[in-house]
Amino acid sequence: MAGPTKAQIEARLAELEAENARLRETVAAAIAPADAASSPVAVATRSRHRGRAFLGILLIVLGTIVAPLATVAGFAARQVSDTDAFVSTLAPLAEDPAVQALIVDEASKAIDNALDTDALVEDLLNSVIDTSATPRLENAKGLLGPLLADQARVAIRSALTTVVESDAFATVWEQSLRLTHQQLVAVMEADADGAVSISDSGEVSIQLQPLIDQLKPALVDAGFTLASSIPEVNASIKVADVPGVAKARLGYSVLTTVGNTLPWVALLLVIVGVIVHPRRPRAVIVAGTLILILGAVLGFAIALGGSVVAAAVATTVPTAATAAIYHALTGEVAAVMLAYAVLGVILILAGVFSGGSSLASGARGSGSSVLRRGTMLLDRRGWRPEGLGDVLRRMGWLLWVWLGLLLWILAATLRPLSVWDVVLGGVVLALGAAVFFVLRGPVDDAAASAEDEVAEAAIVEDEPAI
Repeated sequence: MAGPTKAQIEARLAELEAENARLRETVAAAIAPADAASSPVAVATRSRHRGRAFLGILLIVLGTIVAPLATVAGFAARQVSDTDAFVSTLAPLAEDPAVQALIVDEASKAIDNALDTDALVEDLLNSVIDTSATPRLENAKGLLGPLLADQARVAIRSALTTVVESDAFATVWEQSLRLTHQQLVAVMEADADGAVSISDSGEVSIQLQPLIDQLKPALVDAGFTLASSIPEVNASIKVADVPGVAKARLGYSVLTTVGNTLPWVALLLVIVGVIVHPRRPRAVIVAGTLILILGAVLGFAIALGGSVVAAAVATTVPTAATAAIYHALTGEVAAVMLAYAVLGVILILAGVFSGGSSLASGARGSGSSVLRRGTMLLDRRGWRPEGLGDVLRRMGWLLWVWLGLLLWILAATLRPLSVWDVVLGGVVLALGAAVFFVLRGPVDDAAASAEDEVAEAAIVEDEPAI
């Protein structure tokens, strides 16, 4: 049998050489990623990503820590500097039964001390009864005097209760609050034209004179004619102590400055932290989680704080009145904590749905079909400017600018903030985001997923965890 020819041997050798070349290329392709990962450029890129991730998380944590301080400082700054905000916070207390009872008690004591009811009744009896002509009436006068004085006090209290529980009292209470706060602001801002409402010892009080001036005609109309002889009453309800006018003015200046700037610092820290982080969806989830925990914990603490404060001052102020005042002063802060919790949930959902998971892809696919119908409707009617969708897709950060503008408008108009305002704000922000996405138009989720995969491949998995 004849062996292979020279041509056959050469052809077989060429095939083997080609196969060997292919195997070399395969091995080289398998080894290349490992070599690239260990190259100086890859090491530098990995280190840079870790540094950015750490810096982003650090900024987000700092922002969430500053946020509650900014909330309290901003609320306090408005209360001490803005008379309208102060009045709107405490004016509803005029309709609270516990606060009404406290006002009746304090006003009754002030009127009784101003009238000196015992001495007034004694003078009245002396002018009516001549004990020198009828000595037997001396003992009767001694018994009749305290009885009449007690009856006068009961009449004063009854008339005060009728007036304080009337609808007109709310106006009187608001005027008293406004006058007291205006005087306090005048002192803190060193207004030479303002009336001084702080004593040399640093005692700040709600002046009762405006209240009594308004109550005197009402008391006369209620049948207590003796009220017309009530002299000017220099009495007040103590609300605070300050160490000194100079220190108080310094604290006022610092509080208003910090309260007006710190909220923006907190917001800027969180935004920069998300932008700096190499994986923004993950950064958004971290920020949302921290804000959610912050809002839930502090909101719960504020809810429990009312009973603690009421028990602490129960010896000087009735518990029910203290609780009513506490809830009035902390109601807006509690609503802000609820807003934090809602914002945290929104950020967590935004971070999850903007990621590369199958759940996020499915959610984006469902949303894209709805957005596509809305966009097509606008395009058919000519309501969407040409090229606007491309601009919004290229500049996705405009969404956060738009939502930030809406949030600023809501924060400026919804004051004092309530739970229903938080709900309204959430609806407005959701509608604002929907409008942006409809104007932008749907994004090709496959292309977006491919871009995400490329970006994920450039980032190593050993980033700092929190």
